[in-house]
Amino acid sequence: MTGLRLAAVDLDGTLLRSDRSISARSRAAVAEAQAAGVEIVLVTARHPAAIEWFVADLALTGEAVCCVGAAVCALPSGAVTWSKPLPPENCVEIANRVATEFADLHFGWVLESGSLGYQHGYPNRFLIGPSFHGDPAEIDVPVLKMWVVGPTLDERWPAGLAEALAGQADIAHHGTGFVDLVAPGVNKVDTLRRLCRLRGVEAGEVVAFGDADADLPMLDWAGHGVMMANGRPELHGRAQEVAPSCDEDGVAVVLERLVQEGARL
Repeated sequence: MTGLRLAAVDLDGTLLRSDRSISARSRAAVAEAQAAGVEIVLVTARHPAAIEWFVADLALTGEAVCCVGAAVCALPSGAVTWSKPLPPENCVEIANRVATEFADLHFGWVLESGSLGYQHGYPNRFLIGPSFHGDPAEIDVPVLKMWVVGPTLDERWPAGLAEALAGQADIAHHGTGFVDLVAPGVNKVDTLRRLCRLRGVEAGEVVAFGDADADLPMLDWAGHGVMMANGRPELHGRAQEVAPSCDEDGVAVVLERLVQEGARL
């Protein structure tokens, strides 16, 4: 690294502990980094309303990358300042194709206004922010991302799902019980690069933290890429450093060291 100016930090499985809390040590490390002039940028699959509590807890300002790179939002307001959404015609095509081949899956989607749509019958889990129920096959406005949930989804999306999307969307992120869909070509690293370019920040001045496949391009691009120990073992070799797990405050451990090293320069 040529000098730390910005830390790009994933949330779930990275900064957040397994119980979705932020530890006192992590909170202090973020505050120390900010005091040293390091901008903290959350780069997450979550939609803007789903990061509000963490933004307030960390007293963050500036901007965050949300929806796996489909949006940038201002902090602490959560207002979308830039987006690359899924066109409504893509959403309708996706909804129809998935309903035909995967009847056990249910959709959710995020509007640019911040409101969330849920398909009728959607299981009531982690519903955060203003919301409504509707039919995804009747979406008539752009959406930041769609996602599908279902009991048959595991760490890998089901065979045939990518083919059913027919190029209308990219699978941007996935895990047990869910798959996130974004406009073709949208990803975390391109949106982070854009944000850094507008700030005059070079890749070598960025440290990036993540735990999943969606984070790998961001870790590859940054001057220092850090994978969490709780990430799948086969991902560890892609990072320059493997930090302690999210439950062991790995982000704080690395941030503390980098800030201290910078103070000695």
